[in-house]
Amino acid sequence: MKHRIYRYDNLKALLILLVVIGHMTTDYVSDSHMVRWITLWIYTFHMPAFIFISGLVHRRYTCDKNITGIADAAAVSPARMHSRPPGSLWIDTGSAKCDTRLRSDKVLGFFFCAYGLKVFLQLTRTLMGQHPLWHWIAEPGIPWYLFVMAEYELLFYLMRRIDGKTRPAVMIAGALALSAAVGYFPAIGDTLCLSRMINFLPIYMIGYYLDMNKVNDFLSRSRYVRAISAVILAASLAICCMGRWGMYSWRKWFTGRRSYEFLSDYFSYAVRSGWWIRIAVWGFALLITFALLALIPDIDLGYITVTGAKTLQVYFWHRPVCYMFRTLKILSRLAVLTGGTYNEAVAGQIKGLAFGGSALSMAAALIIYFAIGAAMTAFFSLRIFEHPTSDLLTLGAKAAGILRK
Repeated sequence: MKHRIYRYDNLKALLILLVVIGHMTTDYVSDSHMVRWITLWIYTFHMPAFIFISGLVHRRYTCDKNITGIADAAAVSPARMHSRPPGSLWIDTGSAKCDTRLRSDKVLGFFFCAYGLKVFLQLTRTLMGQHPLWHWIAEPGIPWYLFVMAEYELLFYLMRRIDGKTRPAVMIAGALALSAAVGYFPAIGDTLCLSRMINFLPIYMIGYYLDMNKVNDFLSRSRYVRAISAVILAASLAICCMGRWGMYSWRKWFTGRRSYEFLSDYFSYAVRSGWWIRIAVWGFALLITFALLALIPDIDLGYITVTGAKTLQVYFWHRPVCYMFRTLKILSRLAVLTGGTYNEAVAGQIKGLAFGGSALSMAAALIIYFAIGAAMTAFFSLRIFEHPTSDLLTLGAKAAGILRK
């Protein structure tokens, strides 16, 4: 029986909390500098980190023999043994003697969950009087992640022949080139979530080719990793905090859905320099992801660890509550309760004019607001909220079984 690595579940618990908080704060980014920089910091890495973790566990369940690390030395040719550095964190694709299976249950399960969430959000927003547009083959909203997961399952099965014969460095370089190039084709956009699928591909692929057990060992045993990670995390927070008001526009680079033509409205150099900026922002996101991984403990944290294993149901259920918080103006009410002010007449305008009072009162309001977000995350981790995602995944498995027959 393999030891469960709690570090990844604990990180996923933190990431889903940041997803919830990010959706709770987005509506106030034009009203407060404090809200603005916190939201920017969250968006620079939280979904890339989720994509990375998803790639990290992909090979573990798609391999018939459940190979999770480098194969035994006896199965590796001498040339390959000498071509790879000792203690390599990468999986040796040439020595992993397993057949990558098409997990059609995963493909269909993710697809059903994505469309189920799409319908659920459409209904709830309509009931709230928002009357959102319906897109049959495009997805600009949060179901995109589930559609992309279904596409990655299928893509990596189709790439299995290349995967076994090509070094990870070559595959990742190719994925980075595609990610850098897709920004020059605005027509791709949200159709089938292809822009995001291609843009996030190198991050997913890096996770896919890393050996999750060896990564965990490295993060646990290296003497200086934690100290360096703490500095990286503090520096990223400082950069976002001390940045100018317009720095928030950088969030658009991290969504993975914007073309360079669109971004040129905010950055005059986007078309000219977009290809290397795209690579740079993914590097920044991965740097923060590894820093968090190093600082997250590899121990069972009880309900926190349980929450990390149930992120799909939290992802499914939380968004309508965030819509309700916006309608009820929860944060603005908290700001008033903590001694600040809120001018609704200028809400949504530039330069953060809506919230008034001291920074301390705003910080207190946000602490309470984030505590509510943590409570929501814990609440939707309860077993009762496994539905309908568990039912949709089961439906995907049944449909896959019928297709196989």
